[in-house]
Amino acid sequence: MHCYVYKGEKKDDHFVYLNKELNIEQPEQCLPTAIIELLGSLSLVLDFELTAERKLPQAEATQVLNDIQSQGFYLQMPKKDMRAEEDRLFS
Repeated sequence: MHCYVYKGEKKDDHFVYLNKELNIEQPEQCLPTAIIELLGSLSLVLDFELTAERKLPQAEATQVLNDIQSQGFYLQMPKKDMRAEEDRLFS
């Protein structure tokens, strides 16, 4: 799968992985409002071919692929912040 990685203006250490280019004019078409509010304006930082065998620095490639296929995106954040943010955004 070709993967596009975006960084938000509000959080330098949070990234969103998508399988299509984000329409910067209407990001809500690809992402939940809570993610957009968390990250702010998004900018493309990387695009690459993502396979299950690929090594990623902070995630398992299979998890990223599964999340993109099931929910349309994968949100990468520092491990120490992940549980608190998930609870705040999705509880």
